[in-house]
Amino acid sequence: MQSVEVSTIAHATDDLEKVQSALVRLLPESLKGRQVFTRSYLQGHDGNPIVTFEAHLTEPRDVDEFKNFFLKQLSAVDRMSITRELNRYTDADGNLYVRLDKQKMFRGTAVLGQDDPIRVRMKFTKFAGKSTEVMNQYLESE
Repeated sequence: MQSVEVSTIAHATDDLEKVQSALVRLLPESLKGRQVFTRSYLQGHDGNPIVTFEAHLTEPRDVDEFKNFFLKQLSAVDRMSITRELNRYTDADGNLYVRLDKQKMFRGTAVLGQDDPIRVRMKFTKFAGKSTEVMNQYLESE
């Protein structure tokens, strides 16, 4: 795996610290003490405040630690779902896209979800073989 991006959007009704805490729960201990998430303050279509949170992990050690920690947080059912429908979660560039339910992450549980998600993009290197094969190996490694 080459890199990882984690992002979400906080709306005016969201508690920013609660959102930050949910995101930090996705990180291994080695990254929790570091400021890996940046915030961007934007304005929505109707003038409402929106804050985006983003983390970009590119250091091989950080990526590897995240990869191992993240997989342990997903249930076997969710990993199986991604594996079975891998084409829905990937693109031709070797990216694996996982969307997690942000509300469930507030409670510390990583569950697949589409509404108001935390987005995780994992870029798999093409040098290790066909991307989808490498992704399947990763998802089945736990």
